[in-house]
Amino acid sequence: MPSTGFLKVQTLTSRAGLPVAGATVSVSVWAVGGKRELLSLQRTDESGLTETIPIPTPDLANSLSAGLAQGWTDVQVAASQPNYDGIVVRDVQIFPGITTIQELLLVPRGGMPTDLGETETITTPDQGL
Repeated sequence: MPSTGFLKVQTLTSRAGLPVAGATVSVSVWAVGGKRELLSLQRTDESGLTETIPIPTPDLANSLSAGLAQGWTDVQVAASQPNYDGIVVRDVQIFPGITTIQELLLVPRGGMPTDLGETETITTPDQGL
C-alpha cells in the first residue's frame, strides 16, 4: 500500500548560511515512460523555506526488511534565483512518514573566480538498504 513522505527545502547562501528568499524550487520524480513529473513548484519565503511537500512513497514495510523493493522515493530538487547560480540535487531520498529537510547552498553569481552562472548538479548516493 502506498504511503506518503514529506520534503521541506531550504535555500541558503553557500558561505554565510543566510536564507535566500524568492528562490524558485522545483521537485520532480521519474514517471512511467521515462519522463519527469513535476510534483511541486514554489518560491522560498524570507527564511529560505518552501512549504512542506507531500511525496508519494512505497509502503513503510519496504524500508524495514532487506531484499524487498526500494523503500523510498527518489526525487530531484532544483533551485534558482537571479542573483545566484542554480543547483540541482538528484536522488534525494524520501521515506514514508518522514519529513526530509534538504538544504540547497546557492553560490552568489560572481562569488568565485571561475563562476560563469552555471548550475551545480549533485547526486545523492543510495542508502544501501
